[in-house]
Amino acid sequence: MTIQNKQSRFIIVLIGIFFIQACGIKFWYNRLDWVVPWYLDDYVELTSQQEDTLEKLLEIKTEWHRSNELPKYVSMLNRMEADIKSGAIHQTYDRYRRDMRGFYNTLLAEMSDDLVAQTASLSDEQVKQLMDNLDKEAKEQYEEFKETKEEDRQEERIERLEESFSEWIGSLNDDQQALIKEMASLLKSSGEVTYQYRSRWRDAFRTALTERTTPAGQAAIKSLIIDPYQVGGEELNAIRDHNGEIYKEYQLKMLRTLSAKQKRHLLEEIADYREDFEDLIDD
Repeated sequence: MTIQNKQSRFIIVLIGIFFIQACGIKFWYNRLDWVVPWYLDDYVELTSQQEDTLEKLLEIKTEWHRSNELPKYVSMLNRMEADIKSGAIHQTYDRYRRDMRGFYNTLLAEMSDDLVAQTASLSDEQVKQLMDNLDKEAKEQYEEFKETKEEDRQEERIERLEESFSEWIGSLNDDQQALIKEMASLLKSSGEVTYQYRSRWRDAFRTALTERTTPAGQAAIKSLIIDPYQVGGEELNAIRDHNGEIYKEYQLKMLRTLSAKQKRHLLEEIADYREDFEDLIDD
């Protein structure tokens, strides 16, 4: 659900946390006011006043999200559950992709002005610290990427896909594992162009930060938050579109192969998420 981009975590880390796909979502959701500052500390050391402002902002936005957005998630999961049971999911799949993109965009729109204001409060020293840490992390990731052979990357891709599908439907049979290998072979590698994109994004962000206290600079920062792929380039966008269609094709193929046990597992996972969201709404 989530669209994660490590080099921009300082400004959109909240997005990912709201869409955590792991056990303990209720635990983390109710502790965002201290989790996020702690997480950001790896990138920039905030002053006490900045931390207090951020914590108050997170409290306000969490309550907004709890009352305004979580009920939408519950409604979507109810529809998804019904569509899976009836077999209509193949006709409504695109709607769920649009729904989740809409949730993401709504959260960005709600948070962007406040995130820009937080960014504008950074000192020159903090900006340098932030960008140095982002550059260092990107360099380490790129070096690791270059040192990994393509066949090893492919194996890692297959393992990630198997783990993801297993989380939702349980143990995979031989035919499903074969489908995943076929799927992985059709996905286009975006590694090199992604690192180029991230470098352009950091350069654009670095430039915008030099004018972070001006309307023009703040507009540029907000634009990079709302539409980070504006600097992605045609090649990366084409790869993303291609891979998105492959994911759709093979997720639907996998749904057609589910055993009764796997279907129950999937419905139980959806019910667990719905229960978590409902509990958070009632908190």
